[in-house]
Amino acid sequence: MENSGQKIKELGLILSEEYPGVTLEKFNRIAKDFAKRLKGGETILFFGDLGSGKTTFIRSMMEQFNVDPNEVRSPTFNIVNTYQVDGQVFYHIDVYRITADELFELGFYDYQKQNSILLIEWAEKIVDEIDQPDYLVCLAINELNMNTRDLQIYTGSDS
Repeated sequence: MENSGQKIKELGLILSEEYPGVTLEKFNRIAKDFAKRLKGGETILFFGDLGSGKTTFIRSMMEQFNVDPNEVRSPTFNIVNTYQVDGQVFYHIDVYRITADELFELGFYDYQKQNSILLIEWAEKIVDEIDQPDYLVCLAINELNMNTRDLQIYTGSDS
């Protein structure tokens, strides 16, 4: 994640939680606990290399909201997946294949509503277009055990 430290600093986010070398079971538990914080109107950025667990984390989050985990897939090709739960709308966005300039055409700015929650994978690519995210989840494959993940959760000043 080249330059991610500088990008995090520019966003003014604060490291609030750190979990090194977590198993899949604990990883899923952390994601579900994280989901309990969300009330609507939040923007959550996900930084992480390919295979680090961005979609898996989101799948576990959505499970907390009773969304069938089989319905939660990476939106790599269709760019946006939408999940509606009890009056809240979750927009699961993958910006890996688009540029910041294409965000406007995508209607990205229309997704930011009071009852919506934005879950943005590969957010490091468009971080300059995000005013003030509420959370940033950084994921990495653990260097000592490739079956575990390192996880950091950053919060914004209002979160």
